[in-house]
Amino acid sequence: MVLIAFSACSGDGSESLDEISKRRQCRANLNTICTDQARYCDAQGEWASDLEQLDQYARRVRPLVCPQNGEEYILELSNSGYLIRCPAEHGSIDTGRRSWTGGN
Repeated sequence: MVLIAFSACSGDGSESLDEISKRRQCRANLNTICTDQARYCDAQGEWASDLEQLDQYARRVRPLVCPQNGEEYILELSNSGYLIRCPAEHGSIDTGRRSWTGGN
């Protein structure tokens, strides 16, 4: 019964609970990387240039990866900030602005 109510709230019903869970975990990972990037910049005065720097700064022994496909996230620097993207297209964060703010 709860499963049916949850499925009805998740949109068109085509996503499985497993897919929804992986997408949410992926976005939580993206948020973690975004927070690490902000903390790194506060401490170092510049954005980290790659995920390895952030992993070392956060003292992670394993890099965060997308739970759907196990691939590492993509970090790109620009003149105005950074972009962190999921390799499975669960979303991105552009210098703190999340792509999924529509509620998904």
